[in-house]
Amino acid sequence: MFTYVNPTVRHIKPDNLNGRALLKVVYVVLEAQYQSALSTAVRSINKNNPYLAIEISGYLIEELRNPKNYDDLKRDIAEANIFIASLIFIEDLAEKVVEAVTPYRDNLDVAVVFPSMPQVMRLNKMGSFSMAQLGQSKSAIAQFMKKRKEKSGSSFQDGMLKLLRTLPKVLKYMPIEKAQDARNFMMSFQYWLGGSSENLENFLLMLADKYVLKDSEFKYADQDRKS
Repeated sequence: MFTYVNPTVRHIKPDNLNGRALLKVVYVVLEAQYQSALSTAVRSINKNNPYLAIEISGYLIEELRNPKNYDDLKRDIAEANIFIASLIFIEDLAEKVVEAVTPYRDNLDVAVVFPSMPQVMRLNKMGSFSMAQLGQSKSAIAQFMKKRKEKSGSSFQDGMLKLLRTLPKVLKYMPIEKAQDARNFMMSFQYWLGGSSENLENFLLMLADKYVLKDSEFKYADQDRKS
């Protein structure tokens, strides 16, 4: 049985900016397992990073059945730089996420959606890399997934996990200008799978450097995922 948790528990903002850039992040996930790690990551950035601070708001997917929570989500996304989602496989709630994010997607600096239903995956936006054509027969990703399914008979969820883990094989079908952004998506997924506060801190810092603070003094050096 789902236990309601007030999403304000997962709302963190810096005590002060001290001249730093403020990034606003919103996430929607299936379970609360990432809450502690994300909270620790954001607090570490807010305490230690001289160039940026993060305000983060998090929602468990089932919490969006509450009208107030859903209205809060839409308000948060309207002001966000970064949107993150993972494991959104409940049909009616997937549609609610799409309805909430779509009007503001073009204003987001980056949207990162890990294995979820196709309509949610299509919200991905990372520079020139997107999954807007996911499900269309002519897209490289769709062709790759079709071949994997024919070989293994796997479900969509399994197919997405295999796709994200073997995305380098898809890169050769993509225009050259998308390769770096696709690599960044792969690295994001690796950090996310790592799940520790250190991995998620690197994940957030990478997104900030590559897609939000591109012209600032802040620079992020790619770090290997910590197991």
